[in-house]
Amino acid sequence: MTGRSRRERRDEAERRLLDAAAELIGELGPTKVTLAAIGERAGYSRALATHHFGSKPALMRQLVDSVTARFRERLLAEGTPESAVEAALGLVGLYFALVADLPATHRARLVLWADAATTPSADARPAMLAADRVFREEIARVLERGRALGEIPEPVDTRGLASAIIGMLRGIALESMLDDALDLAACRAEVEHLLTARLAG
Repeated sequence: MTGRSRRERRDEAERRLLDAAAELIGELGPTKVTLAAIGERAGYSRALATHHFGSKPALMRQLVDSVTARFRERLLAEGTPESAVEAALGLVGLYFALVADLPATHRARLVLWADAATTPSADARPAMLAADRVFREEIARVLERGRALGEIPEPVDTRGLASAIIGMLRGIALESMLDDALDLAACRAEVEHLLTARLAG
């Protein structure tokens, strides 16, 4: 067995364990999920998740990082429009597309965010806080670029608006998880209208 093939097997096992963790967290919530259950759901031994990650908090941090990276990959795949307004609306469109057909990893991220916001658990809170701050700054930078180019009016507080955008999107996503009768198309249209009106001054 070569070093490379061992590495590939390890990477595959880690991916399967993280996917299994995401599924279980979306189904049960983070507090009821155990490393043993994650190993079994992934098709491995009960001890493998502990072997790979060492502890549940370490696995949770890796899961948050993994889901955040996947979300960024989706954003990059869509390309970065030159217009800041188009970029903001593109983010809204992508987010609603994900919510309409919520992958297990993104469902888990929403569940972990809600848990981090409402409990003192250290399992995912630090990683979620760090990821949120990075996401907020990325949106704010896009808005600041638009303001520098004269696309966005001066009175707009870019960091405040970035937080408001995330709050609207995440709030609707959580609401849709609670109520499957929510009209996502109507929600998206209203968010786009509010955002367009604000960015147009």
